[in-house]
Amino acid sequence: MEVFGDSNLVLRQIQDELKTRDVKLRPYHAYLELLVGRCDDLRYTHLPRVQNQFADALSTLASMIDIPTDTVVHPLLIESISVFAYCCLIDEVEFDDGLPWYHDIY
Repeated sequence: MEVFGDSNLVLRQIQDELKTRDVKLRPYHAYLELLVGRCDDLRYTHLPRVQNQFADALSTLASMIDIPTDTVVHPLLIESISVFAYCCLIDEVEFDDGLPWYHDIY
């Protein structure tokens, strides 16, 4: 597994190069040590915060659900599309129904 992180401090704490001093972070660090023990090959890579926005969004989504430890989670294939999705929804023929542009959204 390759772990990407935008905080060099946190990555160094994970690798036990630095001590986790914040009391609120210690339970997370202890749980992480349990997870690390389940991996055969583990690498850490530091990314600048600007390059880590996608991973940050995924971690936010992951924190919203509870997955039991005995559940097998299959890989998720994520495709990147170069055309904005809303461009595909615009009809070529525009009509005036007398309503404001935001009526359907509102």
